[in-house]
Amino acid sequence: MRKREHVIPLRLNKRELAYLERQVEQSRMPREEYLRALVMGGEVRARPCTHHADLLRKVAGLCNNANQLAHVANRTGQASQQSVEEMTRLARAVWRAVKEQW
Repeated sequence: MRKREHVIPLRLNKRELAYLERQVEQSRMPREEYLRALVMGGEVRARPCTHHADLLRKVAGLCNNANQLAHVANRTGQASQQSVEEMTRLARAVWRAVKEQW
């Protein structure tokens, strides 16, 4: 026996169906799952692009380096010029990646 036993027929015109299909494609969810999420009041968002995870790793690395630099600066009262330059280089690299891929 199915868990969902109630069927609700829905009629759409071509424009409405095309819009629904675009939304389902962007969400990368099956159509029924997408419609159920909408009915239950959930917000359906498009899944991130494939390069999203790579970008998050770069940003996480940048944050880790910034945190390490802050620890050294707090402990010693100053940060080395090399550390500041490395942090600046990483920040620029991440910014370039964001501009190119987003």
